[in-house]
Amino acid sequence: MVKMISMSVAGLLLWCSQALAATTPAQAGDSEPALNQALLEATWPADITQLATHYLERYPLAAGAEAARRLKEQAARPEAALARTDVRLYRRAFALAASAPELAPDIHRAALGDHVAAMRLSQAHQRGERGAAKDARLSLGWLQYAAVLGNDQAAYDLAVYFRQQDQPAVASHYEALAVALNHAFPTTLDHVRK
Repeated sequence: MVKMISMSVAGLLLWCSQALAATTPAQAGDSEPALNQALLEATWPADITQLATHYLERYPLAAGAEAARRLKEQAARPEAALARTDVRLYRRAFALAASAPELAPDIHRAALGDHVAAMRLSQAHQRGERGAAKDARLSLGWLQYAAVLGNDQAAYDLAVYFRQQDQPAVASHYEALAVALNHAFPTTLDHVRK
């Protein structure tokens, strides 16, 4: 029993260290090059927003100020999407240290609101491709994130998934989202309304 608890605690500590591996605003140096580099390397939307805000407060007229403003604007929508209760995607999913190097460009793009990159990440985790671990929950989280960012195929896939899981209320939400995003539905649906 004690051994199981100590193993659980060790696992939790490992998970926490991976989840917090990204540079946070408190860890970034105050020099302009250090802040700029931390901003370019950040992959969690809330960190991008905080680093950009800190950069703009410290160096409003620097050469990188316009890029910092742009990054701050781009990270606002993904940050709001991740704050929603229907998106189950957490900081660890954006940690480059815990991901395959092949996924890094898509993680950076997804952190700035690219719904196509988020969809690719979902597919990679669903199939276990591109060095991604096959993880159904992580795939579902990326799919939810992609749908909220505006990916019509992700919304449709979620509608089908939740219908198959016997959750028609959730499925109808994503079906309505797919319709709103102008998804081209197949002529024969693979789910049945009850």
